[in-house]
Amino acid sequence: MSRRVVGNPVILTIDGISLLIGGYGIYGNILTCVLPPHLAGGGHWQFLTNLSLIYSMVVFGLGFIAHLTKNQTLFALKNTIHPIGIALESIVALVYWPLRIWFIHLLANDPSLMMIPLSIDLSIHLMPIVSLLIDYLVFMPKWTIRNSTALMICVVFTVCYWFLLKYLIDLENGGLYPYAFLNVDTELQRAIMFSMVGLSAFCQFLSLRKLYDAIVGVTEEASAEIDHKLAKKNI
Repeated sequence: MSRRVVGNPVILTIDGISLLIGGYGIYGNILTCVLPPHLAGGGHWQFLTNLSLIYSMVVFGLGFIAHLTKNQTLFALKNTIHPIGIALESIVALVYWPLRIWFIHLLANDPSLMMIPLSIDLSIHLMPIVSLLIDYLVFMPKWTIRNSTALMICVVFTVCYWFLLKYLIDLENGGLYPYAFLNVDTELQRAIMFSMVGLSAFCQFLSLRKLYDAIVGVTEEASAEIDHKLAKKNI
């Protein structure tokens, strides 16, 4: 029996654990975290990390309910929205961790205020991408979303995030963008930064699709061929 079907108890457990860890991250980083003065005006929803985490929690929640109830419709819906979640979380992880470790001045306007507990840090910046990758590579059927559709969604999400920050952040009264590398001199420079992030998200989507085809596709095809030969032999 294929493990890439609805009702698999292993991914059901992984989704449940991911929901618990993600809930802990939401509590520690959104519900109870006090932002420094220069970020307080923008609130917690100015951070891509928090927005991506909420999106990932929806994916985990749909997956958990689908596998628990063996509901094929919810399973298909989860598989449909999963690619965007993994693209978002890939950007979060690939931007955050290198900057956090080596170039923290590009991440935080005041690095001395980067006092996130390690347990919270891992739950919001690492757990989502790890869980989504495990689901993708081990328990999911092949993505059906078209590349053109994925590109359009990445563009829409990037533009929406641009306008969300414009709405939340009061630059005229001392507000700053949540990530230091966005606090540049001109709007053109900032637009280039946003474009790079959006393009990176799409490139991550393409790379992961090719990874699935190169690794998972080969093993699945080989397994299917072996099953076919065994079936013919038994006949």
